[in-house]
Amino acid sequence: MEQHKNTLSSIELFQDLTEDQLQRVQMIATEHKYARGDYVFMEGQKRENVYFVERGLIKIFRVDEEGREHIVNILGASQMFPHVGFFDDSPYPGTAEAISSSHLIAISSTKFEVLLNEDVEIARSVMRMMGKMILQLQAKLRELALFDARERVGALVRHFAEEYGQLRSDGIHVKLPVTHSELAHMIGMSRESVNRIWNEMRREGLLAGDKEEWIVDKNWYTSFISS
Repeated sequence: MEQHKNTLSSIELFQDLTEDQLQRVQMIATEHKYARGDYVFMEGQKRENVYFVERGLIKIFRVDEEGREHIVNILGASQMFPHVGFFDDSPYPGTAEAISSSHLIAISSTKFEVLLNEDVEIARSVMRMMGKMILQLQAKLRELALFDARERVGALVRHFAEEYGQLRSDGIHVKLPVTHSELAHMIGMSRESVNRIWNEMRREGLLAGDKEEWIVDKNWYTSFISS
């Protein structure tokens, strides 16, 4: 239980809550474990829970009319999904699959709504943080719309390095079981374009390693996020 509490306190949505308020959220939270390849939920299913990653990696994707998979996001520790959150009763907008052994914390949408109705201060805090998260997402989408192909790939690498990277002496190591086709789907590009740009970045020394573990150049990463 204490571990769940620590996880909840690290989540941006709950960071403004007091100790007592966090305890009330913890009381309606449950833990779920998934092996690699397990589905958390399927696109179109009735939405019952909102999930938070305690550890592991979750892939969110949608399938188009021709049966092609389009990755929406890859989520790691302390991240929330689906992003539509607690304030909407629409079905799950995509499919969630564990791409590594994962521990998740689930909160029932119904129980959380009851809690918000009972405690106005929790409701205000959550609404304030959700508003901030929406503004951050909008800013990222606006930036992506203005980027050229090279900048899109660079932004995605930076995002993964920031979220999942481990700093070592030779660079920032990122372990993600993601193919170039999947990366391309995430940023609206062709696999061939991602391959070309990826190889350019390798020749320039900005990327190293293999498909199982990328190594991102520390100086390039620092200059990219400060620009």
